[in-house]
Amino acid sequence: MVRVGISRAICLLAIFIAACGGADPSINAPVVRAQEPQRAPVLDATALMDWAEGRYGVFFPGHSQNQTITLGSDNYVFRAYPNNTYLGITDQGAVDVLSPALNGGSLWHVGRLADFTCQVFDCNAAVTGTAAAGAPIAGVTVTLKDSTNHAVTATTSVTGAYSLSTAGMTGPFLLQLTRPGASPLYGATVDTGSTIVANLTPLTDLIVRTWYSVQGVSADSAFASPVAAPPPTQQQARSVAEVVLSVMQLALNNSNSGISAPLDLINKPFIADHTGFDDVLDKTRITYGAGATVTVSGTSTAQTSVIGFDPAAGSITASSTTTGGGNTSTSSISAVVPVSSPQATASNEIEAALSAFASLVNAKGTALAKSDLLPLLDPDLLDDGLNRDQFAQGLISNFQQGQSLSVQLRRINNLDLAAGRAEVTFAAIQSLGSQTSNESLTFDFRKVAGRWTLSGNQRIARISINAEARINQGSFNQDSGPSINVDVRPVQGTVSNVAVATPAGSIAITRGPTAVDESGVFLDTFFGNTGPLSAGLLPAAGTPFNVTMTRPASAPVSLTIPLNAFTTEGVPITSPTGSKLADAHLGGTLDVSWRLPSTYAVAHVSLSALVFTGSQSSTTTFQCESPEVVLGAAATSGTLSVPAICNGLPVVNVNINLGITGINGERSQTIHMLQ
Repeated sequence: MVRVGISRAICLLAIFIAACGGADPSINAPVVRAQEPQRAPVLDATALMDWAEGRYGVFFPGHSQNQTITLGSDNYVFRAYPNNTYLGITDQGAVDVLSPALNGGSLWHVGRLADFTCQVFDCNAAVTGTAAAGAPIAGVTVTLKDSTNHAVTATTSVTGAYSLSTAGMTGPFLLQLTRPGASPLYGATVDTGSTIVANLTPLTDLIVRTWYSVQGVSADSAFASPVAAPPPTQQQARSVAEVVLSVMQLALNNSNSGISAPLDLINKPFIADHTGFDDVLDKTRITYGAGATVTVSGTSTAQTSVIGFDPAAGSITASSTTTGGGNTSTSSISAVVPVSSPQATASNEIEAALSAFASLVNAKGTALAKSDLLPLLDPDLLDDGLNRDQFAQGLISNFQQGQSLSVQLRRINNLDLAAGRAEVTFAAIQSLGSQTSNESLTFDFRKVAGRWTLSGNQRIARISINAEARINQGSFNQDSGPSINVDVRPVQGTVSNVAVATPAGSIAITRGPTAVDESGVFLDTFFGNTGPLSAGLLPAAGTPFNVTMTRPASAPVSLTIPLNAFTTEGVPITSPTGSKLADAHLGGTLDVSWRLPSTYAVAHVSLSALVFTGSQSSTTTFQCESPEVVLGAAATSGTLSVPAICNGLPVVNVNINLGITGINGERSQTIHMLQ
């Protein structure tokens, strides 16, 4: 057999550019970092030929199958291509090309198999991160595995830093940190690209253990055999990290960690210096039993959270209690983890539907019309008593200021693939001028003709049953304290009576004024309030409330509404301080200021004015609402435009409504009355 040395012609033709002239092993060898025993990437004939077809398809067109042949003393694995070109690798690792079109059919030796390692694999590919639990975790072994159970190891530095080469490996990856006398800490990668950040902390450990627990698998057995129990995808890790973030957000905010996105818990670089995120790790302790118990201590607050797993439902639940300054906040949230491929597909499609809605709002701006929205809405939509047309008109009114919108799927609360229905919670982020408002919204979707559409909650009325820390100010300043407020608003004439029953007894309901919805629809109002409740009588988050609505011409409708999270921390309005109607600046603007709570992480601040044409307890009175001001979660002031006319009648009293909602549904409500 004749072997011809590679020529400049082949280099000019860009065949195996990196190997022209022969490869220098000192240049192309995988990068091995100090204190990192590595598994060098192994390149075989199949991987090289697959790469050549993808990179140089003009010379190796299509995808051919491996064949074998013996030529003289050489055994070849080769592929044949329609242009009569052949690419072969001997069992000694020689790489040869035969191409009559290039040089008349001579056999060209273009290098050795090992010479192409760093062209096929990214030898600079690495996973880096910090291992810490407050203090750096130094001098211990970190092991990284891919889904095929290939592993590499490294040793953490004195700062807890580590770096692992992942050349020749395919993510996502699992990581394990072994500590003498302690359980391993686990982590996972959620990024793609050449250099990936994946920290190892008690919180990454919680995310990974939760991911496997919801499948009924232990993290230890999963790490031993990742082929059978692969690491989470980015989407799956995010769904778990979202719940963990909801537990940790207050502490993260208080420590100025800069973490507000779920995956920041995994891949945000940090220094283990007891500040910021590391300060939170100092204050956090996690123990495992049937579930996980997370305790966070602070200078002014103490928090305990319990995370439970339900493998049968594929869901997780987090319940938290935070105390501080004589106040208490409780919350409970649940989420479906998209473990299966159909669940993950549905999650992606719902997220795409939300993005399409936001893109439409942004593209149309103040020109947004009902006809633009209808294709995104379920033809059978019913939400809080409004049909599809009325709901679309209300959306237009909500965005009439021309604000921009972005949405982020936070969690799937319920998912019924067979029925094509889902309930999801998402962040609606509105920006107007210098202010950005981040509101957590829950909505129902239905799959119609193969597409997920906004479908609504299928209720015949708008029903709000809120546990809230209530403060009444201004001309009515009585009955402040933690209470449960009921507000039911059906379309006018569709409901004649409302009754609400709880495990602790019923709540008296009164019929109030006629409200004019933002879509222009008249609504009857039914409201009630328990009045201040003592700390020992505060019902837990999730407590069921049964609402029965009597209808004039149809059978009654009963619904069970779970109670939201509870907080006893009220938030007073500090300005204005007056109580006269003149203090409302009817027809003009009114500056309002307040302070923020300390026992829960704020998700949304709402500020609006309810105006009335008569007594607030009269059914002949009309009630209108000013446009809600776009405010950030850290806002402590805002400016209202207070209407002077409601439904063509003069306004005679005003309620300034300040609502602060926590990321888990906590609610502080302040009403400042002017009359």
